[in-house]
Amino acid sequence: MVKFSLIIIHLFYGFFQALYILYINDKPKKKYIKNWSRRLLNILKIHLEINQDLKKLLSRKHFLIVSNHISWIDIFLINSIFPISFLSKGDVARWPLIGKLTKSADTIYIKRGNKKSLTIASNQIEKKLNEMDSVIFFPEGFATDGSKLLPFKSNFFQTAINCNVSILPLAIQYTSDGKFTSAPSYAGDISLVQSMLSSIRIKNLTAHISVLPVISNKKNRKIIANKTHQRIYKALELFK
Repeated sequence: MVKFSLIIIHLFYGFFQALYILYINDKPKKKYIKNWSRRLLNILKIHLEINQDLKKLLSRKHFLIVSNHISWIDIFLINSIFPISFLSKGDVARWPLIGKLTKSADTIYIKRGNKKSLTIASNQIEKKLNEMDSVIFFPEGFATDGSKLLPFKSNFFQTAINCNVSILPLAIQYTSDGKFTSAPSYAGDISLVQSMLSSIRIKNLTAHISVLPVISNKKNRKIIANKTHQRIYKALELFK
């Protein structure tokens, strides 16, 4: 309960910070987001392992970043290294405390099953990419428990083609004492609070990020989506 209380306090702290960073320049905003995300990982006692220098990579070039999706923690893993905009379901904007945090981080929201929302989100992604910023999205459309990889929806891969930007695949996985764990997942009917409590209870939690080879945008979006899926699938198989 002590750790859970610290998370809630940290979320409140982030909420009030968000009211401020909505109105400041990009550089100090990213510093706030990075530091807040790192403190969250420290509170949860999550050890982060990554196979290469993602900060250096994203500092030099911008990408459409594609990843599998397991937990609400996923985006904070990335932001603790190099804060970037990400695509999220519209429901997140209404989450207590976290909704304001995601808004302050320039999150792009989409309503599932809404074609107009898809077009608006695509335009916002392209705007970011054309401004030389990276954007991350989760093409499965839903979180999983980490034991499988759902088929990828190809719609947003078109933004990389339109903006002539390469795709950077990431594979995220969680382990406890070196073995696979689904503890941080909020797949299906698992609530945010349940996921938080599960993440707190698990011991020696490690988050692994595999930065995979860059994929060219020189094919149609379905071919690119399939190639990205295959690359992430193979990386995740190494944890089984």
